Amino acid sequence: MNVEEIKRIKAKSDGTTLYEHTCMVIETGLKLLQSLSLSDDARTFIEKNFLQTAILHDLGKVHPTFQKRLNGDKYASIRHELVSVWFAETFLEMDNAVLFAIATHHKSVESRSCKKSLCMLDLNGISISIDEGAYLRDSEGSMCMETLQSWLSLFLTEFVYRKEKLDRISSNFCYMFRESKQKKVIPCVEDRQRFSLMRAFLQAADHLASGGKIEIPDYQILSLDDFQPCDKSTKYPFRHFQEKLQQWKGDAILHAPTGSGKTEAALSWVYANQSKGNRLFYLLPYTASINAMMTRLCKVYDRSEVMIQHSKSLNFIYNELCEEYSNVISNYAEVEQEARSLNSLSREVYYPIKIMTLHQLLRIPCHGKGWEFSMLECQNALFIIDEFHAYNAFLTGKMLGTVKIFRSFFRAKFLFMSATIPDFLLEQIIEKVYDGDHSRIIRPDSAFPSDACVMGRKRHHLVCHADENIGQYIGQIESDLERGMSVLVVVNNVKTCQQIYQAIDFDDSKKLILHGGFNQRSRREIERSVTNEDRNLRPQLLVATQAVEVSLDIDYNTAYIENAPIDSLIQRLGRVNRGGKLADTSGNKKMADVHLFEKVMGKTPFYDDQLLRNTWNVMLQLNECDLSEDDLIHVCNEVYKEGYSEKQKQDYDQGLNSTSDFLDKWIAGMCRDWADEIMDQNNQKIEVLCYNLKDEYCSLIEQKRYIEANELLVSVYPYHLDRRSYDDNWDVWIAQELFYDEKQGCIEKKQDCYEII
Repeated sequence: MNVEEIKRIKAKSDGTTLYEHTCMVIETGLKLLQSLSLSDDARTFIEKNFLQTAILHDLGKVHPTFQKRLNGDKYASIRHELVSVWFAETFLEMDNAVLFAIATHHKSVESRSCKKSLCMLDLNGISISIDEGAYLRDSEGSMCMETLQSWLSLFLTEFVYRKEKLDRISSNFCYMFRESKQKKVIPCVEDRQRFSLMRAFLQAADHLASGGKIEIPDYQILSLDDFQPCDKSTKYPFRHFQEKLQQWKGDAILHAPTGSGKTEAALSWVYANQSKGNRLFYLLPYTASINAMMTRLCKVYDRSEVMIQHSKSLNFIYNELCEEYSNVISNYAEVEQEARSLNSLSREVYYPIKIMTLHQLLRIPCHGKGWEFSMLECQNALFIIDEFHAYNAFLTGKMLGTVKIFRSFFRAKFLFMSATIPDFLLEQIIEKVYDGDHSRIIRPDSAFPSDACVMGRKRHHLVCHADENIGQYIGQIESDLERGMSVLVVVNNVKTCQQIYQAIDFDDSKKLILHGGFNQRSRREIERSVTNEDRNLRPQLLVATQAVEVSLDIDYNTAYIENAPIDSLIQRLGRVNRGGKLADTSGNKKMADVHLFEKVMGKTPFYDDQLLRNTWNVMLQLNECDLSEDDLIHVCNEVYKEGYSEKQKQDYDQGLNSTSDFLDKWIAGMCRDWADEIMDQNNQKIEVLCYNLKDEYCSLIEQKRYIEANELLVSVYPYHLDRRSYDDNWDVWIAQELFYDEKQGCIEKKQDCYEII
């Protein structure tokens, strides 16, 4: 194949030629390399080998079988990347890491652990005599030295040709591409890591170039003015503990109250530790808090640098685009396609700032999908872990084990932030992660007035109701509302949430309910209403489950709360008199009454009974007291004074030890599907359509508004459903016993419906 022939070879079904695509991959890769904060060794290795890798990675597309596939022959099938490897191994002297990257840039190594992997039949096609290879027979003369020479003549990069003809590609060579054999031929883990590095970089450049994203956004270096606290007309000074973090180099643990300015503190830490090519990961527990933080960080950073990554991020992106194009949308399919492209981009090595769940981080030591990209994104990266609950012992242990790996292997830096870290867990973090270095802990210092006002302040007056439940106080809640107070009610399950909402007789236009039984469309509108910048437009009454706990910037005058683990209670209290500015009619500051109920309506299998009893008993000691932040810290430590129970300790150790063999089990190009299933927060749930929304769902599907149609689905546990049927015509499970109410969410006709979100 001569030069002119090879320049006409197509690489994509849209007509992009092989030469055009390869040049885009090279350009993208070189720009990507400049945008990353890599170690010197990693950067040097990529600089040395990337051009050769990029030039050869798709050469196998010259094969006639691949061209037939591009032209619509669905029966034509070939692993073009293995043809590329055939060219390189047969005629050139090359680093095995380059050959490995080329061969695996589309599929994982041959394995039973991953569906999208090479198979033995693929590998056998290149493991026999050069003159008899399975790919060679159908090559129509394209697999030859002339083709390779013609192709390489288009580029300035130098290659070294083999001095002697290779007669056979050995089975030993192909062991690199098999999970069970790789360690045999690559016994050194550092070499396998180099293989992963080269593979990940080629994949990153190839994916971005294929998506037309040649320009890579650079991290914007923050200045203090970018995030200084302010309102519309006034800037406020930073608190002392925030200023301390502005000088703090390295890891830290911030233990500070809800509403004290932890987000500004986090950005202060970023300010002190940022560098060119920085990557920042902001980790939060819930999608609602991630979406809210996205909005907040986009006021600090340029929108083009920031992206969210969670199970519902496609919906967020789509609705953001719909708002942006609200006056000009003529084709929803085009908006959907753009949303899907951006959502796909969130999983690539592209955005310098990502806001995501902790679970996304915990997939990496399990070798979940895309884990090798961490070698590019996580080196020298900054991680903020904002709020985590002690009562999930397994995830806490896995988190600490993961942090240890990232600190030692990637030289990443971490900021833990929480209002609810009990001393025993703080000691575990210090011991397991920081080798006993207590100097990592930062707290507001009462010796400084700016800190004292958040530590010493008292915002809540606690009223404990022993042997009583919230349902017995409906009349008092209605009385508070009639007196003009804003009221927050927080319960532990969806059914109770709906019952209380129905029981309270109040203006429907001034009350809302928030729980996990809403679909995405309703949930978005509710969150938008309860966080409206105009506080006068927020609902006067909000009845909610755990969904309200973290990072929703809401502020109520009084609260009625069911007993829950102390971690959750502290978060719930943080949504009441948040700024400590509640005042009486004379303008004098006063406490917000918080009513805590011992009896929980409905079932709570998701909470440990002993933990609930311990929390109640300690809170009861503060009955009729005004609570300070120090009081809440004391309660948290009292509840957890014995640390974890024996069962929790086992779970914690299991989580901690589950990451210990991450390096030993390193197999380049290996992806384990089970890791994504285990770490998926909603893996126990299924998405169904309530029967009364079927007509609307079908209408949206007919209009090809697929994302909007999927926003009508609700996530439920399978045991909640007696009857559900799969509709083949519309590709959806329809729940025959679930009715969807726009105000109350999913209503189930069973007696024991409970879940917590």
